[in-house]
Amino acid sequence: MKTPLLAALTLALTVSAHAESQEVKPTWELGKSPIDTASIQGKIELVDGVVKLDGQNSFAIPAATLGEQNDYTIEFELRRSSNFKTLPRMEGTLLLVSNRDAAAHAGLSLNYLPPDWDLNGGCSNKIGIEVNCYWNGSCDGLDGAAFNKYSVVAKDRQISIYRNGLLLAMTGEVKPSQMPLTIGGKGWVGEWIASKSEAQPVPEPYELRGLKIYDQALFPTGYDRSAEMMRNVSGEGYSMQRAVIKDPTLPRILVVGDSISMGYRGFITEHFKGRAYVDYWVGGGWFAWDIKGDDFPPLRSWAGVLSNGPYDVVSWNSMTLHMWAPNMPTRCPEESIVPNYTRMVGFLKTSAPNTKLIWIRCTPWRAIQADGTQTLEGPFNERIVKYNGIADTVMKKEGIPEVDLYAIAEKQSLVSLKGSSDCLHWGQEVCKLFADAIIKEIETQLAKKDGQPTL
Repeated sequence: MKTPLLAALTLALTVSAHAESQEVKPTWELGKSPIDTASIQGKIELVDGVVKLDGQNSFAIPAATLGEQNDYTIEFELRRSSNFKTLPRMEGTLLLVSNRDAAAHAGLSLNYLPPDWDLNGGCSNKIGIEVNCYWNGSCDGLDGAAFNKYSVVAKDRQISIYRNGLLLAMTGEVKPSQMPLTIGGKGWVGEWIASKSEAQPVPEPYELRGLKIYDQALFPTGYDRSAEMMRNVSGEGYSMQRAVIKDPTLPRILVVGDSISMGYRGFITEHFKGRAYVDYWVGGGWFAWDIKGDDFPPLRSWAGVLSNGPYDVVSWNSMTLHMWAPNMPTRCPEESIVPNYTRMVGFLKTSAPNTKLIWIRCTPWRAIQADGTQTLEGPFNERIVKYNGIADTVMKKEGIPEVDLYAIAEKQSLVSLKGSSDCLHWGQEVCKLFADAIIKEIETQLAKKDGQPTL
């Protein structure tokens, strides 16, 4: 049965007066509330309670349905078509829900990244999240072929996202948007699509049903609100993970690094659990090509990150493995290291004068030999050794203590790595050694702060 979405539909409800008084009524509901025909793009129809989204069609709901946008809930169910034989492809992503206001840097946007959307394997079958027009990370996508229920809950402007009642992600504050809430359409058009020529609608559309909007925060039944999860917060030039602060008297620590830090940060968080909060930022900025005179983009990123503090201690190495990649010599020319690092340290000291800084020396870049063994010899690693030395001169002059992860890695046996194509990362045993060394220095710096206990 097809029902045009042009007017509100009246459905009889067989409920007791008492039950009705307890029911939270949505401010907008698919199949019961009107849709402005002028907002419809492509073909939109309701078939047995389901709207099919093909990446080209969409409709919009007035912004007023979200109330003042401090507290609200958006619920919907989504699944892939039961008929598709191959993975549905499209140019870009499928826009699920968005009131993104680019001019005001406000609103929320959820994009579904289909299976195999990222040919590198990273962002596929994921829900991509934008907050205030900044990338905020991703969470799990569709689980199996059945309908998945998603709940987007805003409480005090901070978002929690659930799939089938399971908490998937939390964000920072979302600024109210005056844009209507758009359902469907095409999302990002990035470089990781399977084929740029596929600009036609998805041949087997995705199915959406049960869309309800409330002007209050309604957490899924049975959700444990005491569950621990970090919030993803984002701004100009950064996206980071921030611990939920329950005891403001505890110290706060910020870990900044490249993908190597992804291996050791969990150990740091666990070590300080209940005694300090640990936030995390994969960042620090790229140097050289985007610097124009006084315009120094990494400092804007740092300003945003530090606004999530104040922090007692920051350990950082500014994405050095990426900056010093030998196959990209223009990314961080040798002559740029001292002036740029000096400028950054000065900014950090001025912006966060009560924060203790710790520099993390870059880990080795291993070379693969013909027989599959790995060695620390070779031009790639020679550049890291040289650049580590240059950074050392800045940190020594600025009085910033260092943790030498290079020396720790250098002592490790590389025998077990034979046959591996990964020349950069390290196993958990080595990452635990990295973490132990950083933890020791963090505790030293915390002990130096006036009025702070030695952890």
